[in-house]
Amino acid sequence: MQDHLKNEMNKDMGADYAGMPADEKLPGANNEIEKAAESTPEAIGQYQRILERRRQRQKVSGNPAATFFCILIFLCVLYNAYLVETAKYEQNILKIQQEQAAKEKQAETDKIKLQIAQKNKESADLVIFNDKYLSIRKDYYSKIKTISVKAQVKSNSLADIIKITEGRIKLTEDYKSKLNTIPIPAQLANFYNYETEFADSDINLWRIINFYYLLNDLSKFDASMVYEESSKTHELFLKAQEELKNIYIEYELSYFLKDIIINN
Repeated sequence: MQDHLKNEMNKDMGADYAGMPADEKLPGANNEIEKAAESTPEAIGQYQRILERRRQRQKVSGNPAATFFCILIFLCVLYNAYLVETAKYEQNILKIQQEQAAKEKQAETDKIKLQIAQKNKESADLVIFNDKYLSIRKDYYSKIKTISVKAQVKSNSLADIIKITEGRIKLTEDYKSKLNTIPIPAQLANFYNYETEFADSDINLWRIINFYYLLNDLSKFDASMVYEESSKTHELFLKAQEELKNIYIEYELSYFLKDIIINN
């Protein structure tokens, strides 16, 4: 290889000297070049490496298909990395959504359980109320029937009738007082209001009737007051019963209505 390079260099140099005048030629130039070539094998190796790198660059740059293929591989790697990250992101979003749905479902389940427990407690409160109220109510209406029978006896004197009206007033006052001694469940608040208003109206009705029998001159009495108060009493009685009936049906306690509702 070195001999080849020396020959090539000698040829180049010889060509240059061939065109020069004889007096301008440098004596012994070929000998000097040959000596330099023989004394610098390392420089020749470096020169060869430079040429090799140049050929490699030309080879790569001169092959568009290879360049495109490299770019395509790079883009594929980049796209795969994007797909992996996108899949991770979607999985995280799905996991968060599933966890949120699970929390909402659990919250709804807990709410239903609480409602059932609360309804059971409210039902239990109604049963306790019913046991206490039923005895008070039965006693009240039983005594009303007794007084009504006495009032229908024709042999009653005016004094007896006045005594009956006074007893009727006292009977409803006792009923209202006993009603206030038992615990009233929250869901029966409207019933309690109607029932106490009914009792007040009933007491007022019988006071009007009692006042009538105490008058010396009955012509001065306004009979329309009896009709108006009687209508009010009856309306409040029906409202109280309807409210009690609706609550018992709502809490599936209809069984108790047969003993507590009066058809009037």
